[in-house]
Amino acid sequence: MTMIAAPPELLRLQPKPERRRSGRKVAQLQNNEFVVSFEDWIREGFHLLEGDRFEEALTLFDGVIEADARVAIAWMGKGFVLNELQRHEEAIDAFEQALHLDKTLYYAWVGLGRAREAKGSPELALSAYDPALEIDTEIVWAWYYRGLSLMTLEEYEAALASLDEALRLSPQWASIWHCRGWLLGTIEEYEGAIASFDQALALDSSDPWTWYYRGLSLAFAGETQTALESVSQALRIKPSLSRAQDLFEQLQSLLGE
Repeated sequence: MTMIAAPPELLRLQPKPERRRSGRKVAQLQNNEFVVSFEDWIREGFHLLEGDRFEEALTLFDGVIEADARVAIAWMGKGFVLNELQRHEEAIDAFEQALHLDKTLYYAWVGLGRAREAKGSPELALSAYDPALEIDTEIVWAWYYRGLSLMTLEEYEAALASLDEALRLSPQWASIWHCRGWLLGTIEEYEGAIASFDQALALDSSDPWTWYYRGLSLAFAGETQTALESVSQALRIKPSLSRAQDLFEQLQSLLGE
């Protein structure tokens, strides 16, 4: 499953009435003749995207664009697919085209930010997340990715505030708790980091990196035995995790084992 590719309302294609875009549905009667609708193609494109069938999704979105290049949501869908295919330069072009047609497509702003971040431009990424949040302050992933860009820029206080806002809106996402823990560990607030990693593991205990970083924070907090247990769990899940193996050996040495 692709992590945050298409928001649920796009999969349903039933946005709130005040956010309905004429480009999302082209089917209508003109002079008693039926004009072809792209709604089914777009819906199917987003379902394929969610199922990690990226090339098929791209074909569908390109088909809509070829038929009518004015359909903004098709350009946005294409951008999402290109992001997943690591074709970020092309994704930027697609999102910019979508926003040229409809600047209120807030998820296109988020996708544009992700593509810019992937190209190594966190400042430009922020300039995309902020317009998204001006349109809708409750876009969880805009707050989350904004937090990541701020972390890249080492603006940790602002990054923490952004991640906390994401968690206020959606506390059930383990990845956000993980990033919050990593941030707090970076600024040496180890107790807060450990608490965040614990929250992440309560939601998803299968991530070896969370167990590793939890162990690292515990080690810095002086809880060596508990740190060893956490790192051991990381290695049970992923024995090839070299950082965890190195830390495990260091902790064993400290404990005299």
